[in-house]
Amino acid sequence: MRTVGLISLGCAKNRVDAEHLLGGLAAAGFALVDDLRGAEVVVVNTCGFLQDAVEESIDEILEAAQLKEEGACRVLVVAGCLPKRYPELAQELPEVDHFFTPEDLARIPEALGARPAPGGGEPRRVLTQNPHSAYLKIAEGCSNRCTYCTIPAIRGSFRSVPAEVLLAEARGLARQGAVELNLVAQDVTSYGADGGDPRALARLLGQLGEVPGVRWLRLLYAYPRAFPAGVVELLAAGGPLVPYLDVPIQHIAPRILKAMGRHGTPDEVRRVLFDLRERVPGLVLRTTAIVGFPGETDREFQALLDFVSELRFHHLGAFAYSAEAGTPAEKLRPRVPKRVVRERLEHLLALQAEVSEGRNQEFLGRELDVLVEGLDEEGEVTGRTFGQAPEVDGVTRLLGYAREPVAVGSFVRARVAGASAYDLEAEVVKP
Repeated sequence: MRTVGLISLGCAKNRVDAEHLLGGLAAAGFALVDDLRGAEVVVVNTCGFLQDAVEESIDEILEAAQLKEEGACRVLVVAGCLPKRYPELAQELPEVDHFFTPEDLARIPEALGARPAPGGGEPRRVLTQNPHSAYLKIAEGCSNRCTYCTIPAIRGSFRSVPAEVLLAEARGLARQGAVELNLVAQDVTSYGADGGDPRALARLLGQLGEVPGVRWLRLLYAYPRAFPAGVVELLAAGGPLVPYLDVPIQHIAPRILKAMGRHGTPDEVRRVLFDLRERVPGLVLRTTAIVGFPGETDREFQALLDFVSELRFHHLGAFAYSAEAGTPAEKLRPRVPKRVVRERLEHLLALQAEVSEGRNQEFLGRELDVLVEGLDEEGEVTGRTFGQAPEVDGVTRLLGYAREPVAVGSFVRARVAGASAYDLEAEVVKP
């Protein structure tokens, strides 16, 4: 039996691909190992979204190639977005034995000499993190065609995953211990639109909410357009779908939005967000923004700052614009000087820190369910409330948690006693 080790880079959607790949390899008889030095096959599942991610992927590939000399590695496989974006890598990296694009990942076991698993069927996902919280990728690709983005060229147009496939996967994740399912896609609000079904997302959410063991559902990466029928009602209903949304705005100045190829005017974006706030009491909103897009003026950047102050998002991720080869925005001029971009990024993040701290203080005194995650670096028990998505938001430190060992994946009731810009502190009321 051959051994295989995996390095997976990039976003949560890429991690789902990696976990499916591990499931396929396990079903084909490969033994999965954590220590890459003992792996006969090493797979690097790459990200090619931004130049920084490309460089990280190349570094990881070159490090993995060293295992052919220093470890047990006999076969090096590079998979994912990088080979799709840069097919010339096959000539530039002769130390790599196989390249696979995202749509070809399922072929890897066969290419490594494995026979199809008896009985067929969808192989079990091998989770790469604690199983209590898992990502469920509900669609592939994107049809929005933002001018700065490489995703459509890498992953193709938007394609919804059939509901029956997702339900089977969700049941499998629940059997492995998942109590939280985080639904991801490049644009979750488009789920079902490619099949002409405006109620597909609401129906899927209703079905997922009935999966035994699943207590929280969370929507990530929702394009700021009018939401599909029935979804807002589910957000407000107090059921498994938590009142949390990640709605990337990227910018708000009208000329910048148009140059970015974003759908919707500033007034339409504002109307969508305020409508959500009005219809979903206690809604926690996360967003992302890009600073330093070509031609961005001081006045346009100030418009973004004013919008962030007005909307008071609970969480915001900010990024410096990256000119990506092959995208329409790469040709746009003038470029904003790097020093100015850095200053604007720092300014936006400082503003958001103030906003986030104010938002977190609104939770003081409230009793909330907290999903226990484990110990932090200081040895304190941490968890997350409904308003804290995994990996991207802060955590809740649980004061007075007296259980040994820590019951990761359980829920406790806790009263919020402290708040900072990023994290909460809460006193456990009862398990």
